[in-house]
Amino acid sequence: MTINSIGAAQTSSDAASRANLDTQQFLKLLITELTSQNPLDPMKDREFMAQLAAMNTAQSAEKMGKAVTASIAASLVGRNVQASLPDGSANIEGKVEWVEFANGTARVRVGEHTIPFESVYKVY
Repeated sequence: MTINSIGAAQTSSDAASRANLDTQQFLKLLITELTSQNPLDPMKDREFMAQLAAMNTAQSAEKMGKAVTASIAASLVGRNVQASLPDGSANIEGKVEWVEFANGTARVRVGEHTIPFESVYKVY
């Protein structure tokens, strides 16, 4: 089984995550909006609830993306893969011995190399 460009989905989800506001930024923006609004024409309850719902949806999508990435990375244990080293100096091939998750990223151990999950480009 060949899977091309495993990291492509992760890269696009990372780009989407960066494009969205994180919770703290959203709350700061919302507080600024609430304190700066025209007292004669305040934000409607529906608008406020829509913004909160949008933030909740974005957070849920981000969590789900991380869970999917973790699941895919964990499923590689015992599988043979081809990957490129992070510095681009070489390609490696071998069996994934283990997977670690730290700071929101997955890393896989192939032979003597621990590499980012996104570096895997072929699974067989």
